[in-house]
Amino acid sequence: MSLIGRQPICDAQYTIVGYDILFRDEAIITDSSDISISVSVLDRILNGFGIDNVLGGHLGFLKVDMDFLKSDIVTTIPQKDFILMILENSLFHPELETTLQRLSKLGYRFGINGCIPTLEVVDRIKRLHVWLEYVRIDTLQNIYGDSSFKQLKEMSQKLIAMKVESLESFEEYKKYGSDFFQGYYIKRPYTIENDRLSSSQEQVLGVWNLLQQDAEIGVIVPKIEQNHALVLQLMQFINSSYFSFKTAITSVQKVIALIGRKALSNWLLLMLAANKSSDTPTNHPLLLMVINRTEIISGLLKLSKPNSNRDEMDTAYLVGMLSLIHLFLNMNHREFLRKLNVSPEIEEAMFEAQGKWGELLTMTRHVENMDIDSLTPFIHRYKIDIQQMNQLVVHAMEKVNAFDTMLQNQF
Repeated sequence: MSLIGRQPICDAQYTIVGYDILFRDEAIITDSSDISISVSVLDRILNGFGIDNVLGGHLGFLKVDMDFLKSDIVTTIPQKDFILMILENSLFHPELETTLQRLSKLGYRFGINGCIPTLEVVDRIKRLHVWLEYVRIDTLQNIYGDSSFKQLKEMSQKLIAMKVESLESFEEYKKYGSDFFQGYYIKRPYTIENDRLSSSQEQVLGVWNLLQQDAEIGVIVPKIEQNHALVLQLMQFINSSYFSFKTAITSVQKVIALIGRKALSNWLLLMLAANKSSDTPTNHPLLLMVINRTEIISGLLKLSKPNSNRDEMDTAYLVGMLSLIHLFLNMNHREFLRKLNVSPEIEEAMFEAQGKWGELLTMTRHVENMDIDSLTPFIHRYKIDIQQMNQLVVHAMEKVNAFDTMLQNQF
């Protein structure tokens, strides 16, 4: 079994500039994620999943070794879409220099993947730098501080700090001169928790609770229409390319009739997070991670229980969203859930990983981390075909890409 995923690479303002293409294959026995892309994985990206789905209009960073670079398959890679990141175990290969020279003339672009910037490595990069654009530094193994960064910058290398796990690491490598960042912190940035929401946010959550309580439409619509900015954004949201409705939706009543109360309540929460602010860009990787998680958890429910009804699908979507959305509002997780009056089973899913929603949320996290070993029992129990699992991942990528495009174009 094998899975393909991606991790965002961002600049200092959290704007996505590319995706590190990740892949796991249980047939390859290794403790390291630093393995060269295989022909089968490349074929799935190019011909199965589709470049547009996997990259969403951004650059793709592929790990490669000398065996791959010397093969004919490299010429099938579209030069404009990918950066070929040379694994450190191929950095000192005697044929690397001539290979880079030859492929660079054909338009291919290169970087060094996950290196530890020792004097020897920096000297080697200096010899090759005319054919290189990027150097990705392993922050967890970098014991040399910023001593090598100045030299690499003088070679016009764009520096990617990988495995950035904390605010401290982010700030440290930004000070060193890193251009781009990759890691857990980028997906879940440091936040200062608030005790309460703004009056506008409280108003939205009030509408959310009315929708959950099946209040009369005659009560709900005026509550929404009291917030003119909310109505405007809701109309933009629903009429965006993300939904692709054939006719424009012009009233709140039509929104409720078309997508339903629970779906609307879910989207109201997402709209809280999607609002632009000076310190949180709308295309922040965390917001896209919310979309990815909701699509994955809904898809896993459908694969494990094909006869799932609409209420169950809406609940799965809500569980995925509630596992992350509090981070945008800078609130304590439990405190935020209390404001929503969520059911005990949803709280159990969040904090104890109990029940069917807890299992689905846990499996969703395994998909995000491409943890094949932890996913395998779930896949076997529900007799899920690996092709279905990969199709689910691609569908989630498509939805994330569409949401990213919508945010950039309309908000």
